[in-house]
Amino acid sequence: MPRGVIIRLIISAFGIIFAVSAFIVLFVVYRNFDVGFWSILSGMLAAVCFHLHWLKGKEILERWHTKSTLKSLNVVGFVSAVAGITALIWYLFLTFYYKIPIVPVGESTTISAIWSMICGKWGIFLMYYSHKYELIIAINSPAILAEDNA
Repeated sequence: MPRGVIIRLIISAFGIIFAVSAFIVLFVVYRNFDVGFWSILSGMLAAVCFHLHWLKGKEILERWHTKSTLKSLNVVGFVSAVAGITALIWYLFLTFYYKIPIVPVGESTTISAIWSMICGKWGIFLMYYSHKYELIIAINSPAILAEDNA
């Protein structure tokens, strides 16, 4: 497996672990539902990125995905990125306008802003890598028309 793929797998694995940990601690223990939503969504996006990198590293990406499925993942990444960045702006507005402190954690909009930003980041990563892997599949697929048949 190439070194770059291993690094991306490690980063995605950390993203999954941190997101699930944040969901358990901040949603289950502190009852901050906004953070719970953004953390579990970012964990799912990190898991999809991990899946794509794993398939790329094992060189079986073409067996699992087509250009169409990768385009769909690109759209999911785009929507997640836009939603995460929009939520970041909204939570920062709420934090500064109403002067909401970080503690108590269950009512903190600052932590929600951080996790919505992380969700936006994973959406951008999913967008980028699904597009990159879509191009790789397009290059490796055989041409529809062959010159020797013309």
